[in-house]
Amino acid sequence: MMVRILALVGDAYGGRGGIACYNRDLFAALAATGAEILVLPRLGAASGEVLPAGVRQQPARFGRLAFSLAALWAAWRFRPVDVVFCGHVYMGPLAALLARLLGAHYWLQTHGTEVWRDRRTVVRRAIEAADQVTAVSRGTRKHLLDWVDLAPERVRVLPNTVDERFVPGPASPVLRERLKLGPGPILLAVGRLSAGERYKGHELVFAALPGLRARLPGLVYAIAGEGDDRARLEARAREQTGDASAVRFLGYVPDEDLPDLYRLADLFVMPSSEEGFGIVYLEAAACGLRVIGGAGGGSADAIPIGSVGTIVDPTDQAGLTEAVARMLGQGRADPSAIEPYRRPHFAETVRLLLARLLGRPPRMRERA
Repeated sequence: MMVRILALVGDAYGGRGGIACYNRDLFAALAATGAEILVLPRLGAASGEVLPAGVRQQPARFGRLAFSLAALWAAWRFRPVDVVFCGHVYMGPLAALLARLLGAHYWLQTHGTEVWRDRRTVVRRAIEAADQVTAVSRGTRKHLLDWVDLAPERVRVLPNTVDERFVPGPASPVLRERLKLGPGPILLAVGRLSAGERYKGHELVFAALPGLRARLPGLVYAIAGEGDDRARLEARAREQTGDASAVRFLGYVPDEDLPDLYRLADLFVMPSSEEGFGIVYLEAAACGLRVIGGAGGGSADAIPIGSVGTIVDPTDQAGLTEAVARMLGQGRADPSAIEPYRRPHFAETVRLLLARLLGRPPRMRERA
């Protein structure tokens, strides 16, 4: 029998960022089981994208009321629904209501700061109502179990998966020339530059650059990404380094150019203190790039210590400087360490999670 899944998400097809990518990977894995999936996004448009067979995406509805009404109408027309999937706890109360109305299983996905910081009662209840909760890392799972009333077996870790495009290869001289990054070494960070995500550690790297450039005058810190915090970060880079050439803001880099960007760099450095997981660490390592992440959050899940990289205290500037200098001398990373995060493993885990979820009646039906 075909499984029908109604998915409420922030964004998926047509969206940028790690969570949109995660949702696309998840829906592709679910579709591969034969499931039919209707995606209801708050942001993004799927026009121009080729969706997996069995996956449809509705037009985005940004406002809370507009999204709720659209979800109720779509749920009614999409019946029967076996699973209501919720990609963000912000939509958890709506997802729980729909699951109850439809007599469906309720699957909630958690990523990081949305469950670490937002501890309102309505959020806690939306989480506790779920039949199954998946967390992107062990760090997120631990934070979750510390404050919600959930049996540990109801919370499973489902980490990011890394696309097969991310493999080692030669650095592109054309890209190096176009970006005008100089002789290097090149430190790289990739991610959204959002005022709400200042935990990524860019300013710690800025502070370390004068000392690093005293040893390595050609060293450059390249930052790929856009967002509402870019202007402030550019000003902070000038203040902390005193040299406009030390930091290069590359802006948005298309997905198809990311593998070449990783191959061009010498070290990936993003000492984030609250990363839910960090798909960019996996992408960099898959291309053979050593990585430095920050202690806290779920970064440790994405960085196999020793074979791929290391974790530093995000408040320890001297420790970061030492780690950068040391790891620049270690050459490329062994990408085999991230093989467990490749898509075949992810798809098999998703298949098992879906079978486990459907193997027992929905909790809300049991309470009725």
